Amino acid sequence: MKIRKKMAGTIAMIMALSLGYNAGGPVVVHAQENAVVTEKLGETSASQEGVIDFSAIKDNEDLEVADYLPSDINDMEKICTEDYSVNLVDMADNTEDNKTVNDNPNDAKAISLGTQVYDTVATELEQRWYAFSVAKATKFTAAMVMDDTADFDLYVYKLNETDGTLELVGGSAIVGAGTQELSMLKLDEGIYFIGIEAATGNGSFLMYTYAGVNDGKEINDTTDLASSYVRNSRMTATIDSPFDYDYYKVVISKNDILEYTFDQPTGCDYKVLVYDGKNYYTINNGTYRLNTGTYYFIVMASSMNYSDDKYYGIKFQKYKLADDENAKYMWYTPDKAAIFQFDGSRTNFYVNGNPIDFTYERTVKSNGNIYFNLYKTKDQNVVLFQSEAMQVMQEVPTFINVSAPFSGWNSYKNALVVGLFNTNWRVNSFSSNYDGLTSNCATVIIDSDTGKVVDVMTPNPLYDNGVVLHWTRVSGVQANYNYDPVD
Repeated sequence: MKIRKKMAGTIAMIMALSLGYNAGGPVVVHAQENAVVTEKLGETSASQEGVIDFSAIKDNEDLEVADYLPSDINDMEKICTEDYSVNLVDMADNTEDNKTVNDNPNDAKAISLGTQVYDTVATELEQRWYAFSVAKATKFTAAMVMDDTADFDLYVYKLNETDGTLELVGGSAIVGAGTQELSMLKLDEGIYFIGIEAATGNGSFLMYTYAGVNDGKEINDTTDLASSYVRNSRMTATIDSPFDYDYYKVVISKNDILEYTFDQPTGCDYKVLVYDGKNYYTINNGTYRLNTGTYYFIVMASSMNYSDDKYYGIKFQKYKLADDENAKYMWYTPDKAAIFQFDGSRTNFYVNGNPIDFTYERTVKSNGNIYFNLYKTKDQNVVLFQSEAMQVMQEVPTFINVSAPFSGWNSYKNALVVGLFNTNWRVNSFSSNYDGLTSNCATVIIDSDTGKVVDVMTPNPLYDNGVVLHWTRVSGVQANYNYDPVD
C-alpha cells in the first residue's frame, strides 16, 4: 500500500472535520460536485495474472470412476463366546521353533509382527494359536487368505498378565468359504494372541501381519473412522501395509472451492481415490468445485512399495467463490479465508461467494433515538481504485478483524470494508448527543460470511464523537486487477 493511500482512521478524522457542527439539523456530506471519474477494468488497467484461475477449476464431471472395491475390515459376523486363559509359566517355554501343535493358547507359537505365517488345520473347529508382544502403541494389521473350500476365522485377544485370562479385542469372522479375513486394531503395550479357528472345512491358510507405529491418525481406515482435515495445513501420515487405507473426511458446502494436493515420499507408490457415498473416483492434484456433500479422500498403496517410516503429505484448502465466471477480479486474504469478487461491469459484487447486499438500517437509543439507513441507488458504485478513493476520500477494498459495537458481534470477526459513492446514507438523530447527516459516500463494514452490511464506519456521528470502533487490518492480495495502476 503506497504512502499516498488514506488510512481509515485519517479518513474518519478528515470527514468528521468536514461535517462541521449543526445542532439544528442534519449535515450534508458529499463528494466533489463533478461526477467521480471511474477506472475501467480490463487489460488496460495493468491487470495481472490471477492466482485463482477460473478456467482451471474442475468439477464432479472431471472425476473418473475407479475400479475399486473396498475390503471388509473387522467384520465380526460370528463371535467366539468361549473363554480362554493361559498358564503364564508354560507359555514362557514356547518359541517360534517348538514342535508342539499350537492348537490352544498355552501352546501358542511366538511370532513377531511383520512376518508371514503359513499353517494348516486338519479338522473342522480345530484351532491354531500365535502370540506376540507390543512394546508401545501400535496399529496392528492381520490379513488372512485360505483354501477355497475352508472358512477360517481370526480372533485377537489381549492377555491379562495378572490372572492369565484372554480378553477378545477384535478380529475378522466373515461367513463364507475362501473369504479373506482382515483385522486392523490399535493396540496398547502388552501381550496378544491370535486364534485361528476352522469354522467349516479344513486346509491351509496364509496370514500376513504388520505393525505401524509412526502414524498418529490411525486407525482411520473406514468412513466411520475417517480423519478430519486441518484447513490450509499440510498433513503428514504413513502407509504401514498394503492393506492400509487412510480416510480423510471433507464436507463441501455451497460456494466451496477445494484446492487439493498430495505428495508421496521417494520410493513409494501410492494413489488417492475420492468417495462421494456412491462411487469411488480417481482424483489428481488441482482445484475443484464439487457438488455439496461429504467426500472421503482415501490414500493407499498401489503396490508393495510402501513405508511406515516415510511420510506422505496431503493438503486440503477450502475457500468460497461465487459461481460467476465473470467475477474474476478479486481482493483476498493470503489464506483465502476471505475473498472479495466483482465483475468487469462493476455491477455484481460478492464476498466469500455471497452477493453483497448494500442496504442497511439500524436504530440506536442514546438519549433519544438515532435512525441509520443506507439505500442503494441506481448509480451507486464501489471504490475499487486509488484514483477513485482520493476523489471521495475513502479507501480501496480491504479486510479487517473488527469488534463493532453495533454489529451484534461479541468478539472480533473478519469483515470486508469498502467505500461507496453515489449512494444514499442517512442518519436521522433525535438525540441531544449526536447530529444527523446525509451523505452520498459511505465506508461500510460487510460480514464476510453473509455479504450483509453490519455497520457504517464513516461518516458516522457515533464514531466521530467518542464511540470506539476496534479493528485491525488484514493484508490482502489482488488478482486480475491493480487498484493503483498509475506508477
